[in-house]
Amino acid sequence: MRNKILWAAIVMIFVFLGSSLTCTAADKVYKWKMQAWRSAAEPGMAYYKEIFEEVLPKLTNGRLQIKMYWGGELVATPDMLDAVRAGMIEIGLASSYTYQGAIPVAAVEYGLPFGIRSPAEKYNFMYGKDMADIFGGWRAIDLLREQYAKHGVHLLVSGIDCWPGSFMFTSPIESIKDIEGKKVRASGLMMDWIRKLGGDGVFITGEETYSALQSGAIDGLSWGSSMGMYTTGFHEVAKHFLYPPLMPVNNANIIINKKAWDSLPDDLKIALEQAGMLAGIAHTNHQNWTGEKWGLIQMEKAGVKVHHLEGEDLEKAKEVAFELWDEQAKRSPASKELVGKIKDYMKTMGYLD
Repeated sequence: MRNKILWAAIVMIFVFLGSSLTCTAADKVYKWKMQAWRSAAEPGMAYYKEIFEEVLPKLTNGRLQIKMYWGGELVATPDMLDAVRAGMIEIGLASSYTYQGAIPVAAVEYGLPFGIRSPAEKYNFMYGKDMADIFGGWRAIDLLREQYAKHGVHLLVSGIDCWPGSFMFTSPIESIKDIEGKKVRASGLMMDWIRKLGGDGVFITGEETYSALQSGAIDGLSWGSSMGMYTTGFHEVAKHFLYPPLMPVNNANIIINKKAWDSLPDDLKIALEQAGMLAGIAHTNHQNWTGEKWGLIQMEKAGVKVHHLEGEDLEKAKEVAFELWDEQAKRSPASKELVGKIKDYMKTMGYLD
């Protein structure tokens, strides 16, 4: 009888300890750092700060707390992948092209010129399920996550924070030939497009771009949508806007240190992914997409002239763009696969023959 009581007591102790350990694990508080490549002054970035610093802790009962930092505050933006992989910061938010040196397919992920046309289509391409008798099933996010995982990071979300990519110039662009000889600040494949048309596509940091335009060191720039370029004041020194957007949809992504991601319980993983999606959707729909028309209106009020590529000029622009698609497909097997998926998507949607 005494032995039975003893064993019962031992069992109860282990049950108690087990439940205590479970509670401790569930109640563990994760305090992480997240750096974005943009400035806190850009209006739509307020959504990221609010959702990650205020909403997410409430959703997780304080178990996941994230502090936002901005471009260059902790690490230089080009060093974001290495910093996240090394655990210097747990989370990085940047344009996908930032990582193309190490992950070639990231250039395609960022967006192809004259490619996918809207954030809704980009979302379907990234996440859409394969449903019977309806389009879908490309699930590009799965291919991309496999590639990022090889570099010690988890790709949390991509293709959610979207914007059109356009150009502004300090002198008129009456035809596509006027791009010849122009030195233009751009990023990703937009630089390559400028170069193929006889211009000089260069990348310089955001804080240097305004003064470079003002001094004549560069002749034009790309800085996302019209709203993004207007709110950063580029309309003051560049009075000519080129339309339509060369890149219908560019996008940012969020990467997480792989070990840090794996350490999270499943409910926090779900909460974090949903937070990333919500912040990106809010940024897109408020600033980057619906703000495009508003930005054009404000620019025209400020004396900016909108120049339209039409007819042969537009066809030439597309011809050069499609050459870039094929060049990107040769950079890696994953790039080839993703370009193939985009072509299939564009044909399904009737944009390509």
